[in-house]
Amino acid sequence: MGPVVCRILFLSGALVLGTGALMPAEGATHTVRKGDTLYAISRNYKVSVNRLMAANGIKDPTKLRIGRKLGIPGGSSSSSLKSSVAQVGRGKRVVIDPGHGGRDWGAYRGGVKESYLNLKVAKKLEYELKRRGYSTAMTRRSDHFVSLSRRAALGNRYRNAVFVSIHFNASRYRWVRGAESFYAGRAGRSLALCIQRELVRRCRLRDRGVRFARFTVLTQTRCPAVLVECGFMSNASERRRCVSSSHHSHVAMAIAEGIGKYRWR
Repeated sequence: MGPVVCRILFLSGALVLGTGALMPAEGATHTVRKGDTLYAISRNYKVSVNRLMAANGIKDPTKLRIGRKLGIPGGSSSSSLKSSVAQVGRGKRVVIDPGHGGRDWGAYRGGVKESYLNLKVAKKLEYELKRRGYSTAMTRRSDHFVSLSRRAALGNRYRNAVFVSIHFNASRYRWVRGAESFYAGRAGRSLALCIQRELVRRCRLRDRGVRFARFTVLTQTRCPAVLVECGFMSNASERRRCVSSSHHSHVAMAIAEGIGKYRWR
């Protein structure tokens, strides 16, 4: 029997085998690191999430193993990528509420105001949501005081919206750590579950669960509303994470992913 000949062609940075299968060119790989998401990887390499999944046989985009090497297919144009991403939130609005502000600092530990951290995350969340096509509104954009009833009233201006209040936690027990999400209504509970799952998974935070609460921003808001606690400032090791820009980015990405998985009415 003669030797088997396999014809290999190089096309646009990819290898095309005789079978017609598209494989990434040698060196066009990405090793999954802690905090990576398919969305973030696709943005970095300017390919669509669907192409990235197809090229690597990924069926569940939520299960990325750290250390896995992903092949990067030939890139699509950045404009087509932005267009596909922007379809996700079309016609939907997220009201983002950075908790506290102004004379109301919220928790204060290690020389850091909670109100400052809340606004940092809120601005990054707004950026992530806008990239996905959502309309957004902020209850505050600077360090000033806004009453709880005013925040809820701002949320009630919009139709087909959800309300997300961002906070960091504190306890007199310094060992307490983790993330938790609160709701007051049935729709809010569904949204809280989606966000909480992503926070725990993507940010490696201890799961303190989803809980019912009668906070003003939840009970006076007519649309589905949640209050998210993104970590404990009173826990020294977790506070070091809470003040980092990378944690803010991961939290914003997790909340955006959770909102994306919520079933809008």
